[in-house]
Amino acid sequence: MASRRDDVLKSKWYEKLGIGYNGQLQNQFSFFSSDSPYNKMNIGQIIDTMQWGAQHNIPIGLSLPQLGPFQISPGISYQERWYGQKVERSWNNKLNKVDTNLRKGFYTGREMSFSISVATAIFGTANFKKGNLRAIRHVIRPTFGISYKPDLAGRDYYEVQVDSIGNTYRFSYYDGSILQAFSEGRFGGMNFGLQNNLEIKVRDRKDTSANAFKKVKLLDNLALNSSYNFIVDSFKLSPISILASTTLFEKMNITASTTLDPYQTDKRGRRIDRYMWEGGSGKIGRLTSGSLSFGTSFQSKSKDKDKAKGDDALPKDQFVTPEEQQQQMDYIRSNPAEFADFNIPWTINVSYSLNFTRDIKPDYSGFFTRTFSSINLQGDFNFSPNWKMGGNTFYDLNRKTIANLSLFVSREMHCWQMAINITPVGLFRSFNITISPKSGLLRDLRINRTRQFPS
Repeated sequence: MASRRDDVLKSKWYEKLGIGYNGQLQNQFSFFSSDSPYNKMNIGQIIDTMQWGAQHNIPIGLSLPQLGPFQISPGISYQERWYGQKVERSWNNKLNKVDTNLRKGFYTGREMSFSISVATAIFGTANFKKGNLRAIRHVIRPTFGISYKPDLAGRDYYEVQVDSIGNTYRFSYYDGSILQAFSEGRFGGMNFGLQNNLEIKVRDRKDTSANAFKKVKLLDNLALNSSYNFIVDSFKLSPISILASTTLFEKMNITASTTLDPYQTDKRGRRIDRYMWEGGSGKIGRLTSGSLSFGTSFQSKSKDKDKAKGDDALPKDQFVTPEEQQQQMDYIRSNPAEFADFNIPWTINVSYSLNFTRDIKPDYSGFFTRTFSSINLQGDFNFSPNWKMGGNTFYDLNRKTIANLSLFVSREMHCWQMAINITPVGLFRSFNITISPKSGLLRDLRINRTRQFPS
């Protein structure tokens, strides 16, 4: 018989139910540079260029007990986006071109999904008794899920004639908006993915003792993800996304990603419902986008290892989506003065990135490949125990120019931290001063003064 104490300690099902909310508001203005012939814009014209958008996300998850090696996770997600404008396109028979009409107002888009996923891990290890190589460890983490998404965003898309022959293209009312439109169409099918990492155990050459071994990661991550939609008539298989990352010599970080479209295209570059491997081509997909980046960092030893920066700079939240986590990381990189670590006297980070995408041509006659490459240099140093100075520069290799340059000064004030950011070069030149608590949980309680200057 279970005791009263066991009944008290046993959690109820509703205590494992998690409901969260994430909100985001964005806005931006456009204006011409000071040397442009159109720089005489009044305040009313600048306000007309304003774009704003808001995003709301309400995830609902249930934490179920693990069933042997399997973890089952059901969930419901509701997202809604608000837009301050929409774009309407129409074919002009007299001028034989597509007319574009911008409408200001308040518009909404929404998406909802229901899912249940199963995840597990498979471990493989090979041990060796002799030699410098003593073990190889391979971990495979497959995931499988079933989900359903109604077509709530279908009303946000429309078909428009794009040439005199009568060819059409499908657009969204929110193309070019500050927030992207949700994808249209119903989904009722399966999601599947596979994640791998590989590491070895080798002798540590820096340590002369007999049992000195260290772990070396050969592959931090190799992931593949896709989905299959059973309830649509065509294009059932979604594009395959591939992500790989590794670290060479414990210094060089390399990350590569690409997207493979499994369907063929016609002469104009538009998708047709025919797989790439049909017809004996031997290909599993077309490269539609990709990126490659590698970088390295150098830093001095921490003055106090016990006070080294921990995870409190970015509070953990199980309801934060990967996209929102990436936005938070982008904010940290864009505002290094607010997250300065005074225990590290100096740091230098150098990175290179290459990206390519397939974009539609301005006359809608097909697609072309757009490439972009850049070099990023970032560093900082302490010029006193409580003062740190640093900077970040971004060099555009396509245009052969410095696209952005920002400088910062940070002041340690016990439980508080003052940050001064100056951006003298770039699309948005600005001066910013912020005083905020050092605790990650209280970081939103900041005092901020910002001023922007026309480029």
